[in-house]
Amino acid sequence: MQVLDGQVTIETIDEHQYVKIVGFGASTLRELPDTFHVVTLEQSKGLVTLRADDGSQVCATPGQLALPGIVIPADLNPDHQDHLEAELFGLATVPALDADSPKLTTPVDDDVLGRIIFDPVDGVVADDVPTALGTISIRFWAAGHARVHTLLPLTHELVDQLPAVLDAAVEFLWKWGATGGDTSESHEHFVGNFGVHTLSVYHSGAFCVELSDDKTVFAESFLPGYRPAVHFLPDGTPVFVTIEC
Repeated sequence: MQVLDGQVTIETIDEHQYVKIVGFGASTLRELPDTFHVVTLEQSKGLVTLRADDGSQVCATPGQLALPGIVIPADLNPDHQDHLEAELFGLATVPALDADSPKLTTPVDDDVLGRIIFDPVDGVVADDVPTALGTISIRFWAAGHARVHTLLPLTHELVDQLPAVLDAAVEFLWKWGATGGDTSESHEHFVGNFGVHTLSVYHSGAFCVELSDDKTVFAESFLPGYRPAVHFLPDGTPVFVTIEC
């Protein structure tokens, strides 16, 4: 199945379906929930329609289908399939390079976060958000206006509790990279070095703390220009580390 001269296709990998989007400078694979088994793929006027064997369908632009989505691996998230499904059915509400109508891109003003920008290039983001740890950026992934509104109470709570969230993230990062020969002094030095660069809140309510380093740990532990990000399940459990640039 393919449309748009091969730009959008359905692939099956290890018995799971993925929608593949070629364009926007990259090739993207989006995992589809097992409950949504695609049987037809159609295109009309720039929109792609994925139709499942139970009659349900998703209609979105290629750019919306290619938006960054779920990061935490399935084996670390017991609700992975539910999160895949909810995110998929919300994609048509999220701005993208080929979806920039005013109903998708109108900014939202929030008492805590300030102005939240819905931008087809830079994504959904609030910059210079004041916190107990200084100003940070907050980014929402694969979430349009309605979902951002439902995520605001969680996001406000994370901002309010950011020092504790940072402590949990750094402690998880320490254990993730520990070699077994570390001392209490090296642990103390490590955990005292980090701040928060960006807080990302995913459609599912999972979230990620991208760390900043004002001292020396990044130079000692990571390649220049790279920084660690610790991902949490919606219940606040840290489970996964990625390295961002």
